[in-house]
Amino acid sequence: MKNKMKTTEVCCRLSAMLRPKTYPFGVKFFDNLKERPKGTMRPRHPMNTCQITAITRYYGRPMYFTAKDMACIVGGVTMGLIPEPESMKNGEIAKMLHSDLDSAKEFTTKVAKIPYGKIKAVATAPMSKIDFEPDVVVMYGNTAQVMRVIQGYLYEKGGRVNFSTGGEWSLCADSIAQAYVSQDISLGMPCFGDRKTGLAQEDEVTVAFPYFLYNKILAGMEATLEVAAYPIPFDIGFPQMPDYTLTPNAVKYRKNLMKRNKVD
Repeated sequence: MKNKMKTTEVCCRLSAMLRPKTYPFGVKFFDNLKERPKGTMRPRHPMNTCQITAITRYYGRPMYFTAKDMACIVGGVTMGLIPEPESMKNGEIAKMLHSDLDSAKEFTTKVAKIPYGKIKAVATAPMSKIDFEPDVVVMYGNTAQVMRVIQGYLYEKGGRVNFSTGGEWSLCADSIAQAYVSQDISLGMPCFGDRKTGLAQEDEVTVAFPYFLYNKILAGMEATLEVAAYPIPFDIGFPQMPDYTLTPNAVKYRKNLMKRNKVD
């Protein structure tokens, strides 16, 4: 009996344009325990949200988890899986990074959290081979890669993207929960827990956004490829920029340079 070769799509449009080191992935929230996507793996023991998503983004494995799979209180609360305990409400859980409980509480009360009561389970899968419609898309990348996502987002919309972080609880709260609750793009700076248990690297930042923005962001990135493709080419000569972005003196210099080149 011949073995059938299994083929897996290893690229998606986002990865094709940016080539991030790990898979961009989708996150889907379920309000019941009966809709677990086929092929998803369950953690073998309680884990952090950033650990579970690391399995998805590094190894390409679709994951599924519930409140029972949560090791970290913060991850469980921000994902809407467990009720917020008093230790989080009063700042006790964040006291190690703050001078007193008042400053810790000021931090914990402003962190994005998906309200408890509706969410029963969460699934994650690489965007390259996802077979369910996610609620949120997440990508880890360097600053240039995330810059391109922001440019794609702002291509039609205009304006600016605000970046808010407390330097902690970053993937679960600043990225996933914030994007889900606000229904808008969100940036995050991997926290200590993500670095220690989720393999987040020193050169990585996160960008997350609701899935309904996915095609608009990709279209904006594709529309700006000619002027801002990734990887960004280093230009050591005269800047190759449109006249309307240059100073009058620079425009004059380029015109004279073009004249000299024609003569040569």
